[in-house]
Amino acid sequence: MLDFQLFRVKVHPSQQRDMFEHDRTRQEILAEVIRSTPEAPLRQNMIWHIGNVESVGADALYFRVGRTTTQTLEVFESGRFADQTFETAPYTYALLDLGLEVCALARKPKLSPSIPGIARQLTRLLNECQASLHLDAGFEIDEVTDPEDFISHLRTAQAIYKFTVWFSRPNPWDVNEDFIAPAQRLVAATKGEQGKTELRGQSLDAGALEDISRSAASTGDDATAWLKPRHARRRMKKRLRGNPVLFSHEHIDDAAAQQEVLESLRRIYRRIRGHGTPT
Repeated sequence: MLDFQLFRVKVHPSQQRDMFEHDRTRQEILAEVIRSTPEAPLRQNMIWHIGNVESVGADALYFRVGRTTTQTLEVFESGRFADQTFETAPYTYALLDLGLEVCALARKPKLSPSIPGIARQLTRLLNECQASLHLDAGFEIDEVTDPEDFISHLRTAQAIYKFTVWFSRPNPWDVNEDFIAPAQRLVAATKGEQGKTELRGQSLDAGALEDISRSAASTGDDATAWLKPRHARRRMKKRLRGNPVLFSHEHIDDAAAQQEVLESLRRIYRRIRGHGTPT
């Protein structure tokens, strides 16, 4: 059984490319870099790779990500002790929906104790490989958050007094258009990397905050709320981030299994954005 976690992949073409070269979309840049089977030496004697790249339908990619390293093993042969050098190549599985810019990464303790640890190395690999340098593009990979517990507290609160949301540079296509999209454009216009907005009131509207929360959850950003639960004496602080989106599948070794994992990814993402029923 494979355990997967969802991540948002953000592509940031250089400002010069944005201004003068409109030949590739962000999704096309991402696909080109993945299909180049990139590699990068991220640590001494350790090279990270992407390989086994396959298309899944028209707008998704399956691939493997891992590292190669040389190890020395002490052996005993024919009455003599000796050192034997060999190469190891642990890897894990990834499935990327190019349209949603969402990636499912499988757990592999031999690569990292946590799936986010693998995602951090994948981020470095994408940013430091030759294909990215040639295209002059940067990448971010952030954990997608399950917002249901946070939203449940917003809906059932007696009153919400303060709400803070963080936002980054523009990228995902389906963010909240009324609030998050303009804020992201402000970050881009000022050449910033991240911003935040804080709202205060005696009873903020939970419905309006829900879509903002779902948008932040889907883009890998964060939000907090100070609220007073019903039948409670004191206010409390709730945070959006901290609930990773996990799901399992038996294997991903053939086209049918890859399609099933892709459908699970899309179904879960629709639910996060509020376009489906909770699972």
